[in-house]
Amino acid sequence: MRMNIILRLILATVFALIAFIFSEVVPDLPPIHKSILRVLITIWFGLLGYGLFPDIARTISSYSLNLMNAVTMRISTEVMNQLMRISKPQHVTAPFGSQQSAIGSVTLNQPMILDTSAIIDGRILDIAKTGFLHGTILVPTFILQEMQQVADSSDYLKRSRGRKGFEVIEELKKIKSIRVEIWEKDVVAKAVDDKVIKLAKNLHGRIITTDYNLNRVASVQNVTVLNINDLSNAVKAVAIPGEKLTVKVVHIGKDPTQGVGYLPDGTMVVVENGAQLVGSDVKTEVTRLIQGSAGRMIFTKNLKI
Repeated sequence: MRMNIILRLILATVFALIAFIFSEVVPDLPPIHKSILRVLITIWFGLLGYGLFPDIARTISSYSLNLMNAVTMRISTEVMNQLMRISKPQHVTAPFGSQQSAIGSVTLNQPMILDTSAIIDGRILDIAKTGFLHGTILVPTFILQEMQQVADSSDYLKRSRGRKGFEVIEELKKIKSIRVEIWEKDVVAKAVDDKVIKLAKNLHGRIITTDYNLNRVASVQNVTVLNINDLSNAVKAVAIPGEKLTVKVVHIGKDPTQGVGYLPDGTMVVVENGAQLVGSDVKTEVTRLIQGSAGRMIFTKNLKI
């Protein structure tokens, strides 16, 4: 209460001093002398200051509280934003050739790199639809350029395969288990295969291909290769020596005495002494198998002989 009176007196004094200073310009108003008028104005403003203190104090207090609340809210909001940023995983673009690299905000970790042969082959789309593939698939721009050359070929078959390849890429983008990204950085190398291998080494990635030669060169350089032909052969039914097969001989083999047929899954069957049986269904017995990245070959003997 005492402090309240002291503050009232201080405010009254301030008002009185201000009024006294500015009343200097007040002219004489007969019959009231100028000096008396100045004293009256000073006293009146002093009383006004003394009486207005509660309202002024209330206004100042309210403004101060609002200002403090606004500052506190701003500081707390900024602190929360900083904490949220710290808690979120940071997508940092790693240098080209590190364990991880990035495209935009997408962090790459051992991506799968498609080459032209795998795209044109088309089976990569069927494999992806089964859900066996997960992660990021990269399609380098130099692969797209090579596909464009195939699509612009004068040969009808090549042109169709090239255009089909672009459709495969578009369909891959729709599959949820994988993310297809276009790698726009060029790689310094002469041949496209060399660029694919170098990119895979720099990103610690894996190459998806059906190219037998690329498979061999990449393997020599310790680059992981996912050969679609190897996968296809792995899921084919395994024939064992002594097993009986019925196969239709469709043409003569490299050896003029051999006939060649195919199983429903495309596996080549070589029939010894079957050259004269072209066009016939022959009962055979498996003698041996040859497995390679180019495919599986089954050698058989004709049981009718």
